[in-house]
Amino acid sequence: MTLNGLLNTGLLGVYTNKIAMSVVAHNISNSNTQGFSRQSPVIVTTNPINLTTIGSGGAALSFGTGSTVSDIQRVRDEFLDLQFRETSSRLNYWENIYSNVHYIEQLFGEPGETGLRNMYDSYWASIEELKTDPSNEAAKTQVVSRAEELVNTMKDLNYRLEELKNDINSEIKLRIDEINGYLKRIADLNQKILTSSSMSGSPNDLLDERDRLLDKLSELSNIRITSHSNGQISLSMGDKVVLNGSSYQEIRSLTIAETNDAYYAYVGSNLLTFNDGKMSALFELRDEIIPSYQQQLDEFGLYLVDTTNLIYKEGWDSTGTITGANFFADISTKRGFEDSRFFRIAGNSDVFHPDTIKHVTSLSSFYSDPSIDLNNFDLYSVDYSATSPSPYDDSNSIKYDSTNNAIYFDDTSGFQDKLLVDIEGDFLREYGFPTKEIEAYKIEEDYSIVPPKLIIPGEIKLEVPNETDPIYFSNATDLVSKINSDSGGYLKALEREIRNDQGDLIKKFIYILPTKKVPNADLDTIVLNDIDGSLSENDAQRITLDALDTSKPTLNNLLGSNEKIEMSINGIRIEINPLKDTAYDLVDKINATNTGVTASVTPHGSFVLRAGNLIDFDLKNVTIKGPEKLFNALGFIEDDSNNIVTLISPDISPEQIDEKFSEADLLKIDNELGIVNQISVSSNLKENPSLLATDLGYYDINYSPTGAGNVSVWDEISKMYDNSVLDNGRVGFSNFLGNIVTDIGVKGETADKMRLNSEMLNSEISLEKERVMGVSIDEEMTNLVKYQQAFNASARVITAVNQMMETVINNLGVV
Repeated sequence: MTLNGLLNTGLLGVYTNKIAMSVVAHNISNSNTQGFSRQSPVIVTTNPINLTTIGSGGAALSFGTGSTVSDIQRVRDEFLDLQFRETSSRLNYWENIYSNVHYIEQLFGEPGETGLRNMYDSYWASIEELKTDPSNEAAKTQVVSRAEELVNTMKDLNYRLEELKNDINSEIKLRIDEINGYLKRIADLNQKILTSSSMSGSPNDLLDERDRLLDKLSELSNIRITSHSNGQISLSMGDKVVLNGSSYQEIRSLTIAETNDAYYAYVGSNLLTFNDGKMSALFELRDEIIPSYQQQLDEFGLYLVDTTNLIYKEGWDSTGTITGANFFADISTKRGFEDSRFFRIAGNSDVFHPDTIKHVTSLSSFYSDPSIDLNNFDLYSVDYSATSPSPYDDSNSIKYDSTNNAIYFDDTSGFQDKLLVDIEGDFLREYGFPTKEIEAYKIEEDYSIVPPKLIIPGEIKLEVPNETDPIYFSNATDLVSKINSDSGGYLKALEREIRNDQGDLIKKFIYILPTKKVPNADLDTIVLNDIDGSLSENDAQRITLDALDTSKPTLNNLLGSNEKIEMSINGIRIEINPLKDTAYDLVDKINATNTGVTASVTPHGSFVLRAGNLIDFDLKNVTIKGPEKLFNALGFIEDDSNNIVTLISPDISPEQIDEKFSEADLLKIDNELGIVNQISVSSNLKENPSLLATDLGYYDINYSPTGAGNVSVWDEISKMYDNSVLDNGRVGFSNFLGNIVTDIGVKGETADKMRLNSEMLNSEISLEKERVMGVSIDEEMTNLVKYQQAFNASARVITAVNQMMETVINNLGVV
C-alpha cells in the first residue's frame, strides 16, 4: 500500500462521514415534517487491492481502500404502512357512520318532549280523553290538533333527513374531486421518481411525499398498491385499477336518471364501488341508512293514514247523518298505475254479516258424537220480529263432524235476526260455543209464601227511535204480553215457571231481554224509564246472561260449504277449514306466512290485504292464488266459480287490476320515498273539528248510527297502538316507533365502539410506524457525534500520511 493509497483511504473516510453527517443534518431538520421517513446512509467498503510488498515475504496481500456511501435509504416498514392504511380506512368509515347516526338520533329527539314518539303519545292521549267525553268539543279539537302536530313532526323529520342526504350527496362529489387531485399528484410523483431513479439513487423525499398522499387516500377508500422494480406503483381503489405508473383514470361523478341527482363514481363507463373508508360510509349513509329511516317513517305514516281512514270512514259524525269521510286526506298516487305501487285492497263485502249466519262451531274438540238433547237445557231464541221468545229445542240443528272432531249449529233459519240466550248458563259454555254477555232484567214472583209475592201493577217507557208509548201492566202475564207487543221489537219477555214434584207452582220468573234491534244487544244503549219506580218496586234485578256470539261467523257461512280449501302466497300454502276458521283466523294465517302480505278486517267486515316492506309495499311483487269463490266471498272480485285462480301476480297488467278489482277499494301509492309529505288531516276537520266521527253504529239489516255518545270509532282506532300491523304484521304503532329509536341507538353505539376499537388499533400501528420511520433527536445526535469523531479520525489519518510523506521527501537519507 503506497502512501498515496493510504492518503486516499483517509480522504474517502472524510468524504464518507461528511455525507453521513449531511444525512443526519437532513433528518434533524425534518424531525417535525409530516410523513418524513428518517434516512440512513449505507456505508460500504471500497474494492480492495491485492499487492505483494516487501514485508509480506513475497505473498500477495489484500489491502482495503476505505469506505464509501453506496446509498441513502429510507427507514420504513412496508408492512406497517399496509396495516396503517387498512386501519385508517376502517377508522374513517366508522367515524363518519357514527357522527351521522348520532345526528339522526338527535333529529328523532329521543328522549325528549319534541320527539316523534312523544308527539304520537300526545295524539293517543287526546284520543283517550275524547273517549271519556265524546260530546266535548274541546276534546274533538284536541284530537285534530294533535294529529296535525304529529303529521307536521313527521314531515319536518323527513325534511331534515332529506337535507342530510343532500349534504352527503354534495360531499360525495367534493371527495371524488379530492381523490382525483391525489391521483394526479401521485401520477406526477411516479414520473419524477422514475426519472430520479434512473439518474441517481433513491429519491427518498419524493417517495415520502407519495406515501403521504397514499395515507391520505386510504382515509377516503380502501386501496391496494402494487410496487414495480422501477419504483413505480399501480393503485386499485374499490374494485377498479385507477392508476398505473404516471397515468391515471379520472374518477367521474355522474348522476343516474330517477335518483334525484344522486352522484355516483365512475371509472370510464364502469361504476366504482368503495368498500371501506369515508367514501364507503358516505354512500352507505346516503343510499342505505338514511333511506331506511325515511322508509320506516313512510311506513309509519302510510299505515297510520290507511288504517285510521278505513275505520273512520265507517263511522258517523256527531249528527248521525254523514259517513264515508276520511280523517286524513287522500294519499293515493296521482300518477299512472305503471308509475305507482299497489299497496292495499279492501273487499266490498261484510264478512261479519253474510246473507245468512246458520253455522256456529264449538271451540272445543269432541272425539265422539255427544248426542245433545236440547230439551235438557234452557235455551231461548229471541227474535225481534217474533211474537215472543221461544225455547230452542231443535237438537237436529247441532251436528257432529267426525273429520274435524267438532260440533256446530246448522240452523236453517239463521241467527242473523235472533239471539240464542242461555238462561241457566249451562249449555253454551259447557259445550264450548263462543259466547257474549248480555244484560237483562229479572223479576220474581214467589208462590211458596202466603200471601204470594206477585208483580205490582205499573208502567215503563222506552226512549228509542220511533219512540213507543208507555207500557202499562197489571200482572206478570200482562207485563210479558205488553213488552212483546208494544216495545217496538227492542225488548222481548218470557216467563219461566218452577213447580214442585206435585206440579204445584212455586215460583215464576219474568226475563226482559234485549233483541238484536238493540245496538250490540246492550241495554245501556236504550233508556228504560222506570215511571213511578215500577221496576224498583217489583225488585227487578239487572243480571248477566250468556248469548251465542255470532259476531265472528265461520267461513262456511260465506262459502256455503264445510269443504277445506287452500290459497297460497308466493307458493306458501294456507289451509282453510271453513267449519272452524273465521275471517280473523284467515287474517292470522296470512300474517303468519311472513311473505310481506298482511291482512286485517275493518269493524264493518271489510277484508283488507296490504303490502309490507318485504315486498316494497307493492302487492304486484307477490303471487296470490286460491279458489275464486273465496276471493268473491271476501269482496275482492265478482266471479265465484270453484276454479283456482291467480288473484295477483307480477304479470298482471294495470288494466287487468282495474278491471278485476273494479268493485273493491284500492290504494295505489307513489314509487318514491316521501309519502309522509303527502299526509295531512282532512281540511274539513281542521276547519270544523265538531264534525269528527265517533260512532260506528250497530247492525240491523244495515248499519245504523247508535248515537253521539258512542265512541266505537276511536275505541277501534286506539287498538292500533298495540295491534301488530306494521313491519309485515310484527309490531304495533307504539312499538314500531320504539324499534326505530332503539335501532338508531344500537347502530350508533355499535359505530361508536367500532370507531374506538379502530382508533385504538390505528393509534398503536401509527406509534409503531413512527417508532420505525420517525426521527429521534437523541439518536441523531449520537450518530452526529459518531460520524464527527470518524470524520476527525479520518482527517488525522490524512495528517499522519502528510507527515510521513514529508519525512520521505525531505528527510529520507539525510544524516
